[in-house]
Amino acid sequence: MRLQKRFIYPLFFILFISYGCFADEPNTSTSEEQPSTLTSEEQPDNKMLINNKPITIDANNQQIDIDKNIITFSGKVQITQDGLTILADKVIVTDMQDSTKQKITAYGNPVNFKQILPQNNKVVTGHSGQVIYDVKKNTVTLLNNAELFQQDNHVVSSIITYNVKKQLILAQPKKGRVKSTIIASQVKEINK
Repeated sequence: MRLQKRFIYPLFFILFISYGCFADEPNTSTSEEQPSTLTSEEQPDNKMLINNKPITIDANNQQIDIDKNIITFSGKVQITQDGLTILADKVIVTDMQDSTKQKITAYGNPVNFKQILPQNNKVVTGHSGQVIYDVKKNTVTLLNNAELFQQDNHVVSSIITYNVKKQLILAQPKKGRVKSTIIASQVKEINK
């Protein structure tokens, strides 16, 4: 399986790059020039399978650096996967070839995060200056002025880590304290 991934992901990147070669204008760049950049009109379907569920990334622009194994999306970026949505100004996807290191880092003013819980359709939302989605750990970490909402329940901290699968929240302040508003009756509703 690992050998298969070693060949599939580079092939995935090569297909993205070759797509630009067949656009209306010929591609005259050499390998020493800037990595390929595609606009939203030129982009192929940006679906990736992670944990056997597709991640779809839509953006105005996309830049691929094959040597560093990095994809950068910019301009109204939207990431979706199985009820999880992240909206950002810029997103960097790293280590897509190695499932033990896959990370999606989103930057924005702010980055917005939303998850619809599959068992009860309740909504968890949040925002911060930066969001890191660790695919292997299935966690979303909100950094820099992080806020997380679940109905009227509210958590504010410099760092909030949310485990998407287990629905666990860990708030850690860099300095100072964590501020929370918890409505007990709504917490019981969320678990139903």
